[in-house]
Amino acid sequence: MLISKTELKTVSVPEVVQKVINQDDSIANDIISESEAVMRSYLTARFDVETIFTAEGNNRDKVIVKYLKDIVIHELYTRKTENYHEVTKGRYDEAMLWLEKVASGKIPAGQLPPKPVTEGDDSTGDGFIKFGGNTRYPSQF
Repeated sequence: MLISKTELKTVSVPEVVQKVINQDDSIANDIISESEAVMRSYLTARFDVETIFTAEGNNRDKVIVKYLKDIVIHELYTRKTENYHEVTKGRYDEAMLWLEKVASGKIPAGQLPPKPVTEGDDSTGDGFIKFGGNTRYPSQF
């Protein structure tokens, strides 16, 4: 996993996290894994997710870690209550918006490694079919 439960102290009070997970670390680990899978699903089309999510220590991308923490805290809090904490909800929305924009290429991704080109992949486009043709001109005399 990219982050651990103890690293959530930068976005939440550790006692609150312990109360939300009922002192059961497996709950926190499951939610971290699920949230990481959500991030992977957004980033897998354009980026090398294996390199991103297996990095350790200072080699981890700071933006990915920040947004993963925000998603995890949101998931932890919604586990216990339907009433959202506005700051937590705002940070979650910001993280999801960032993921959507990065996945679609609307904003730069910073230092994230691009998806490696596989052997025999000779496609030069972006994977989409482009339709159209030359402009038609009337040819009547």
